[in-house]
Amino acid sequence: MEQKNRKYIAIISFLRKFIKVFFSLFFNIYILKIVNNDLSFIIKYSLFGVIANLIIGYIILKFINSKNASIIYKSSFPLLILTIALLLIFKEKIVKYIFIIKFIESIAEMCYSVPYELIIIGSNNNKTMSSFVANVNILSGIATILTPIFSGFIIQEFSYYMLFIILMIEALIIIAVSFKIKDCTVSDKKLEIKKFFNITKDKKHIQDIYKCMFYRRISSQGAMVELLPIVLFLRLGTEMDFGTYNSVFAIISILSLQVLKIINNKNIKKGFYPYLAILIFVSSLFVVYNASFLTLLIYYILMNSLGTIIESESCSIVYAAIKTDNLVDYKKEHILIYNIYMTIGQIISYSLVYVLYNYFYDVNILSISVSILMFFLIISTVYLKRTQTYLEKSEEAG
Repeated sequence: MEQKNRKYIAIISFLRKFIKVFFSLFFNIYILKIVNNDLSFIIKYSLFGVIANLIIGYIILKFINSKNASIIYKSSFPLLILTIALLLIFKEKIVKYIFIIKFIESIAEMCYSVPYELIIIGSNNNKTMSSFVANVNILSGIATILTPIFSGFIIQEFSYYMLFIILMIEALIIIAVSFKIKDCTVSDKKLEIKKFFNITKDKKHIQDIYKCMFYRRISSQGAMVELLPIVLFLRLGTEMDFGTYNSVFAIISILSLQVLKIINNKNIKKGFYPYLAILIFVSSLFVVYNASFLTLLIYYILMNSLGTIIESESCSIVYAAIKTDNLVDYKKEHILIYNIYMTIGQIISYSLVYVLYNYFYDVNILSISVSILMFFLIISTVYLKRTQTYLEKSEEAG
C-alpha cells in the first residue's frame, strides 16, 4: 500500500471511530430505554449481528479482488449513512425493525473491515505491523476521547436525533475522504479453504493465534462489548456522566498504547500478556465480591489500560502470523478462519450471558457474568504469548 493510501485509510479509520463509538456505547443504551431495560432483547439482536457478520464476510472474501476491493470498501460508507437515516426515520419504532437495521449495519461493517484487513496484512512487514496498528489505535483513541463526552452533551442538551444528524454529516465527510483512495491492492487468488487447512493444521503458531482470538471473543470482545457500557450506565444514570467517564477511560487507553509503542521501539520481549489478564480477572472478582462504584471503576481502568495493550497486540499478531512460513498468499483464508473462530467465541459469550441473565437472575448477575467471561481472557493471552514467542524466534532466525 502506498504511503498516501495508508494515510487516507488511517484518517478514515479515525473519522469512522466517532460513529463506531456511538454504536458501541450509546446505541444499546438508546434501545435499552425503549425496551424498558430488557437486556435479553439486546443480546438477541447482537448475536444476530455476529452471525450476519460471518456470513457476509465469507461472501465478500469469496468474491473480492483488486478490481472491486475499492468499490466494496467505499460502499460501506453510504450503507453507514443509510443505517443512521433509518434511526432518524423510525425513531422509537426502530425496535420493530431492529434486525433489518442490524443486518444493514453488518453489511456496512464487513464491507469496510474485510478490505481493510486484506490491505493492512498486505502492506506491513512483521517489524512495522505492531507499530502501525498501535498508531491507528492511537488515532482511534483520540476519537474515543472526544466522542463520548460530546455525544453525552448533545443527547442531554438536545436529543439522540440531533446526534444522529451530526453522525450523518460526519459519514458524508468520510465519503469525501474516501475519494482520495485510488486503488486497494488485494490478492486475486480464489479461496482455498481446504488446502489452507491442510497446510496449517500442523502450524502451531497459526493454531495458537486462532485459539487466542476464540477465547478473546468469549471474554473481552464478546458480550462484554455490550455488557460493560450497560453496567456503567446503570450505575451513573445519565448519558452525560456516562460519556464523561468513557472519555477519561479513552485517555487511559491512549497512554497505554504509547507505552506499547515504547516497548516495540526498544524491542522488549513481550511475555507479560497473561499477567495483565490475571490482574484484570482479579479486579473483576472484587466487583463480584463488593459491587461498589469504586471496584467497578478500578476494573474499568485496568480494562482500558492493560486490556487495551492485549487488544492491540492481538490485532497486530493475528496479522503478522500469516506472514511466516510462506503463508502470505493465504490472507483471505486466514481472515475467514480466524473470523469463524471469533464468531463461535462470540456465540458462546452471548449465550452464556443470556442464560445467566434469564435463568439465574439476581442483583449481581451482570457483575458475575463479567467475572466469568474475564477468566477466558487469561487463556487467550497464554496462546497470544505462544504466538508472539514463535514470531520473535522467526525474526531472529531470519
